[in-house]
Amino acid sequence: MTGIIKGTGGLLKGCEMIIKDKHDLRANFTALYKKAEYLLSCGKTVEADVKEYIQKRTVEQNAYYWLMCGEIGSFLDEAGLTYGEYELKYNSDLIHDINKAVFGLKTTTKMNIKEFCDYITKIIEFWQEKTNYQWIPSETPVSYFLEKGYSEKDLM
Repeated sequence: MTGIIKGTGGLLKGCEMIIKDKHDLRANFTALYKKAEYLLSCGKTVEADVKEYIQKRTVEQNAYYWLMCGEIGSFLDEAGLTYGEYELKYNSDLIHDINKAVFGLKTTTKMNIKEFCDYITKIIEFWQEKTNYQWIPSETPVSYFLEKGYSEKDLM
């Protein structure tokens, strides 16, 4: 069976199943049916939702984002630059806040890998332009994710 069960935790807690193969539908839906039947027998109301699964930001994506924020912050700090009238030292958190303000994006949580790569490329281009191309990332998003086991298909 290739279905993935996420968030299981006892009979009264919810679960989410990610089904990748139509041959696994019956087994996965049987398990969901049994869980729903149990909840109903306990007087609970059951909610069911079937929708397309969309890959969300991964741990690797988040790690790469913070790696880039850290590298940019360190570069600017080591250059002796400060931010604003209070002359704040550059660090990864400040770079993150600047990125959110400049790009108007509060979170990358719902981005798939391709959307994330496009976004991080814009961030890299922005900071390279702001540093007159003195800052260069240690690794491109594509090389980083290929090294982490993603395929080129995942990134395109």
